[in-house]
Amino acid sequence: MMTADTEAVQTVPAREKILQATLDLIPDWGPDRITHRLVSAEADVSPGTITYHFDTIDALLSDAFRLYMADYEAGLDEALEARPLRSSRDVVQFLMMLIATSPERADLARIEYAMIAYAQRDELLQQEVTAWAELLPARLFDALRRIGDRYPDVSVSRLVRYCRGVEFDVLSRGLSIDLVELEGELLSLLDV
Repeated sequence: MMTADTEAVQTVPAREKILQATLDLIPDWGPDRITHRLVSAEADVSPGTITYHFDTIDALLSDAFRLYMADYEAGLDEALEARPLRSSRDVVQFLMMLIATSPERADLARIEYAMIAYAQRDELLQQEVTAWAELLPARLFDALRRIGDRYPDVSVSRLVRYCRGVEFDVLSRGLSIDLVELEGELLSLLDV
């Protein structure tokens, strides 16, 4: 007997399953260790299905990263629409939700850092990653300007650099960040 969940899984187009499986593998394997066989096992499709949709592993990885960026933008906008940033505390709590604050919460950061490094090989993908990297700062700038930050461009720059540093510590040194301390540190970077 098929359930609604089973039917939903079966109706996902093979290409989308392959791209999502690739993204699921990147945090643990990195892009340089991704193979057609590894992805086919994760996506539960034949290796031939992968080569039908993606003639090279580079094409597969580039499209997987493009899917990540598109999903990130849609998720970012949905989150901000559902819960607009109306105060400096809202901005800080939103950032804390997005960034890796412990090794257990670092899969998305692993994908992002792998994507940034991988894009160095492909000029077109690099341009797309550069545009993606501006999404969060642009949304933060608008929110900080609305709530009265005197220098929203400076505050956004500080916040993003600080958060990337936190993620680097989490990823490179396996640190878990004290969230209360982080909140205070981020609030201190604002000019509100």
